[in-house]
Amino acid sequence: MDKGIMRMKSTMILILAVFFVISTNAQIEKPLSSLKVDENSSLSTSKYSLSSGLAKPKNNFTLYNNSKDSVRFNRTQKPFDMTGNNGLLQPNFKVVPKHFKKDKEIKEEYKSDQYLGDFKSNSEYVYLIYRDHQSVDGDLVRIFINDDVIKSNVYLDAVFKGFKINLIKGFNKIDIQALNQGTSGPNTAEFQLHDDQGNIVTANEWNLTTGVKATIIVVKE
Repeated sequence: MDKGIMRMKSTMILILAVFFVISTNAQIEKPLSSLKVDENSSLSTSKYSLSSGLAKPKNNFTLYNNSKDSVRFNRTQKPFDMTGNNGLLQPNFKVVPKHFKKDKEIKEEYKSDQYLGDFKSNSEYVYLIYRDHQSVDGDLVRIFINDDVIKSNVYLDAVFKGFKINLIKGFNKIDIQALNQGTSGPNTAEFQLHDDQGNIVTANEWNLTTGVKATIIVVKE
């Protein structure tokens, strides 16, 4: 009796095990069903779309959103100019650089003292300004007022420099003496004399060899 019961239990366990295995395999092999949308369903797919891929790059890239921005910032597009003309500078390639200019000829008149004129003025003072108007080549001058040295060693640069001269009643003699001749030609300079109102009394240039003087006289009335 006991053996019969044990045999029945073993048979039942075996049957249950086989059923479990068959059921599990059926679940694994069962294909997944696809989602279907009923024609009468309220679900809409119109708001969904597939990506069309990468967009084609544009070749008309600009720093401005539109032409109005370009005008507003005064940056209208212009073709590249090999001459370097940017609208502000008008290059002139015919100009010869100073370093390639021919040295100024030393004439006989440059070897003797020069009188550059006398002028009347009611000003309390005048301004004498000067600059090297040829190649900046190291020209040096000494300046006298009524035979007194006021500037003992003045270097002539490409920009105007100068100083104030208080006038005395009567004659005021201004002498400019060349201390050297630089490296190209005579000692050359452009000068201007202004009164206390800023008006030009005289404007001229000197061309001097070493040791030679140029003289200007201002007569205060």
